[in-house]
Amino acid sequence: MNSGIVDLAVARPGELIGNERFEAIGLTDEWIRRRTGIAGRHWLPADGSLAELAAAACAPVIERTADDNAIGALLVINTSTRQRIPGIAQEIAERAGLTGSVMALDMNAACCGFVFGLVNALSLCDSGRVGSVLVCTAEAMSAVVDRTDRKTACLFGDGAAAVLVAARPEFRPFHCVAGGDGAGAALMREDPAGGIQLDGISVYHRAVRKMSESARRLFDVDPKPSVLVGHQANGRILEQIRLHTADLGVPFVNRIAHSANTCSATIPLALADELDAAALPPRGRLGAVAYGAGESWGGVSVDYDLRRAAGPRAG
Repeated sequence: MNSGIVDLAVARPGELIGNERFEAIGLTDEWIRRRTGIAGRHWLPADGSLAELAAAACAPVIERTADDNAIGALLVINTSTRQRIPGIAQEIAERAGLTGSVMALDMNAACCGFVFGLVNALSLCDSGRVGSVLVCTAEAMSAVVDRTDRKTACLFGDGAAAVLVAARPEFRPFHCVAGGDGAGAALMREDPAGGIQLDGISVYHRAVRKMSESARRLFDVDPKPSVLVGHQANGRILEQIRLHTADLGVPFVNRIAHSANTCSATIPLALADELDAAALPPRGRLGAVAYGAGESWGGVSVDYDLRRAAGPRAG
């Protein structure tokens, strides 16, 4: 049997922070909306726990799984944690109630993290080595960004999502594409002095090109996606990708307005918002594409069926 997505839940911290938060550094709501498409974002409180936020996304999926022992692996995708030893995967597993013989590990692939993590999860399930895999993306970009930096402060948000991957008789094979170029590592990087440095113009053009190319490559192979979700980096980038892929004839998801750029978590957060708004059917084929630091890019085409997943997706 082939594997696909069978459940999805998300969690966002605190209250929505509006663009007025950035008036003190000279950014207006009108300017931010026009340049980024962002109206608000969630930030983890200073005393908040990223592991707790991640567990809040994982817990309902685990509870809805008929036999939690069937979850053989937890892949935690994270870029923003300062905790290196130990990683946070085991803590998230414990907080979410996923204990026992579970392979829990941390992965860092920046904004491509969800796509690359999902490909690994699908491969594990297709091999028959595990019954199902839980992919959790958890980001607190507010802890990384320089909140006084006019170029980046308003761009990023925090959030977590959990996706369950398992085999079903009706699922068709997944397809993936990926690429990278270490020569472009300086385009997006963490500044040793604090904050994130972006070569804005180059990142804009390369993100549009690489994600559009990845989407087209996914559509070169049957079965083709029924919906396309790009990494929610910037509203203008998303609009350009939508225009570049309009001839593919499927909905293109843009849900950046109230989430901002949550790095590895943007794609599942956007998918959950679209599903909860009944803008997409609960069964279909997801085409997910991303571009991020490294420099890296890629995409995955995979079946999803969330009809049997009871309860809310958003927390």
